[in-house]
Parts: sequence; structure tokens; C-alpha cells
Amino acid sequence: MKQFYIAGFAVMLLAGCAPQAVDTMPTTIAQSQDLSDADYDGVISAREQCEQTLNGALVDNNGCPEQLQTSESFELNVHFDTDSADVDVSQYGDIQTLADFMQRYPNTQVVIEGHASKVGSAEYNLALSQRRAQAIADVLTRQFAIPAARIEAIGYGESRPLIDQENDYANEVNRRVIAHVTGEHGSTHMRWTIYSSEQTP
Repeated sequence: MKQFYIAGFAVMLLAGCAPQAVDTMPTTIAQSQDLSDADYDGVISAREQCEQTLNGALVDNNGCPEQLQTSESFELNVHFDTDSADVDVSQYGDIQTLADFMQRYPNTQVVIEGHASKVGSAEYNLALSQRRAQAIADVLTRQFAIPAARIEAIGYGESRPLIDQENDYANEVNRRVIAHVTGEHGSTHMRWTIYSSEQTP
């Protein structure tokens, strides 16, 4: 009887060791999706929805830029005569840098802020800063064909000084026009600063 059990156990053990059928995949599988990254933004071409992304741009899962990527910073020096908001044609070259960027990215807008020093009355400085901001806006529109709908000019007078003091250095720094450019996906890193070095009466 014991031999019968041993024999039966041996049969079961051998049956468990028998080779089992294993499903195998073909050695070669055709790739149906394009896994390349043509614009090097980290998103494969099969999922890409925004081709030719600017190199270095922050992108979402579809390869579309979350914002315009740039590390450029420009300071445009535009000098005004005393009590004047006229922009001399010799300084158009600096403003063109801003215009070229806006033409390259047609979905951008610009807010031009005029700021003044504390020399003179607050009412006078507010009006002068507005006229100077508008003067830059007019150059962008008339000379460089940037639509007026993409430009806003705001005068802040002396209400937002960079240096809250009254001396020659502070007056020069605070007397400025700044252009902030924004795009469809948020603010870019580009900023233009337009200074006036003359003394406001």
C-alpha cells in the first residue's frame, strides 16, 4: 500500500514538472506611432499639437508652450527735452526692438507705463508721464504699424518711485517709461525700460 502512494506521488510530481505552453510575442513589431521629437521640446511627434516650438520653451503634454520663453531684457533709453513728450527720430532704433518682438509674436500686447520724479507738482508730473507714455505708444503705431488695440499707455506720475528720495540720482532713476509685454499664456520675460535723463521743471 505504501508503495502505491509513493508511486502516485511520483506520477503527480512528474506531471507538475512537465513543460507548459508559453505565449510568445513576434520578434519584430511594427511601430505605428512616430516617437521622434522634431522640435526638441520633449514631446514625441505622435502627440505634438504645436510644431516648431521655440527652443527652450515651457510646454504642456501636447507640446504647446505655456508661455513665451525668453531670458532677454532690454533697456531702451529715450531722452525727452524739458517739458516735452516728443520722441526724436534718432531714437526710433531702440523702440524698434520692442516693435520687432511684437511683430514676431502677434498675440502679445504691451502696457507702456509713464513714471516721473518728484520734481514739480504731482498734478503736472501725472500729466507729463501720461503724455510721454502715449508718445511711445504713438511711435509704435505710426512708425512700426503695431495696432493701437495691442497698446495701452498709462501715466503714474510720481506715485510709484523706484527710489523714494529726492536727489539728483533718485530723480533720474524715477523718471522713466517702462513697457511690459504680455502674451496669450502669461507674461513673458521681456521687459523694456525707457528712461528720460532731463530735469523736469
